Amino acid sequence: MQQPNIVVVLVDQLRRDALGFAGDPNLRTPNIDRLARDGVSFSAACSTFPACVPFRFSLMTGEYAHSRNVPALGYRLSPSEKTLAEAVGDQGYRTAYVGKWHLYSAYGVSGGLSLPQACRTPIPPSHRRGWDDWRGFELRNDYYDTWYFRDAESEPRRLAGYQTDALFDLAFDFIEKDRPKDRPFFLTLSVEAPHPPFVAPPQAVQRVAARGALSHRRNVDVRGIRFFPPEWHEENGPGGAIDPEDPASVDRVFEANMRGYYAMIEEIDANMGRLRRVLRRAGLSENTILVFLSDHGELGGSHGLLGKAEPWEESVGIPLIVHAGASGQVPGGRVCDAPLHTEDLFATLVGLAGRDQTPEAPRENFAPYILGEAPAPTRDGILLEFVTETRANRAYFNETWRGIRTKTHKYTVLGTRAGARPWQLFDLAADPFEQRNLVHEPGAADSAADLHRRLSVLLDATADDYALAPAFGLDGRRAVIA
Repeated sequence: MQQPNIVVVLVDQLRRDALGFAGDPNLRTPNIDRLARDGVSFSAACSTFPACVPFRFSLMTGEYAHSRNVPALGYRLSPSEKTLAEAVGDQGYRTAYVGKWHLYSAYGVSGGLSLPQACRTPIPPSHRRGWDDWRGFELRNDYYDTWYFRDAESEPRRLAGYQTDALFDLAFDFIEKDRPKDRPFFLTLSVEAPHPPFVAPPQAVQRVAARGALSHRRNVDVRGIRFFPPEWHEENGPGGAIDPEDPASVDRVFEANMRGYYAMIEEIDANMGRLRRVLRRAGLSENTILVFLSDHGELGGSHGLLGKAEPWEESVGIPLIVHAGASGQVPGGRVCDAPLHTEDLFATLVGLAGRDQTPEAPRENFAPYILGEAPAPTRDGILLEFVTETRANRAYFNETWRGIRTKTHKYTVLGTRAGARPWQLFDLAADPFEQRNLVHEPGAADSAADLHRRLSVLLDATADDYALAPAFGLDGRRAVIA
């Protein structure tokens, strides 16, 4: 098999279960469902640090966010970092990037850029190393007012129409007009949907609304939601403003936003269908690997929470689907339940590009499994983390968390530099909606102690100096990594 082309479609804030094939009854995603049916899907793929910036940092470098103290928001990728684009470019690929970057501006922190400014600020080549073709922007979060930069141009161009459709169009232009004819290409398409504000084309919203009331996950508690982010209840948003005197307005705003969320996902799905048709017309289906994934999830009311950055599955769980061409050489229809986290993606994508990639432990390269050459890697568990928060009005500013996620369990700790304490323990096999915290139940003490020890080992393996308080008869951890 000749070196394959690789197309990576990265969406923003799509939780793992919010797709038709994953069991969500509220939406229709036939194209992504077909991709999963014909390819490999990962039922335990996780975002290590479930926020936009740290996910992108780790995807682009293969490094853990704690290794650079990457915060939840507001980080500039160092020009000294070797990027994913350089790693695949070294193998003869022409690389192209389309869409949201979110690794340059200080948006969201004191003195940082506004969203319109961030979208219209060029990102110099030194801070997006390795991308031969550039059609990118920092971020926007406005689906009808997005601007992007083409290669070295200093003035931005405005996207016409709805952002998701327009960014897919830019990717199609590269595939049909700009791709090289004498070597393979590696294209990353990064769209902001379905990140809030939950705005979709009217016809997409109408299709979802026509199906009637939404069906909520078993752990959703709408009236118990403790904080509504501003983008959920803006006057001109999908649900309008919340009336503090009218509790029913909470239901209205929540329902309208979730309809918008599902409509945005269906618009992504329609474009995934367009993408596969473009690849077929160009004669590239047989030798193009198509990867679909998200940077983190959306809680959507689960556990009385909205947004991301939490250790629950609705936040850390991401869809990951790999379709390795249509030649029939690679077995499809497989579901991998091995835990996989963000730092595995760099090695896996480089491996799919052809290099025999053995990453530094505890990272894993899943390419041999995807290509049908080896079983899925076995591992003790993957690290989950919230490293640092620079915004005083957000959760985890004073305390941060770490966790270990295995095939069957998730254990997390919460605390300060003085030493984090046991926080959560869930049996994911028996309690997939994480509604019973076992961390202090006597019958789960042995399991909690084992996972606490395994988390400490994992922190050592990832050179994380996170401190653990004594727990379950085990000594505390005041690590100094040599």
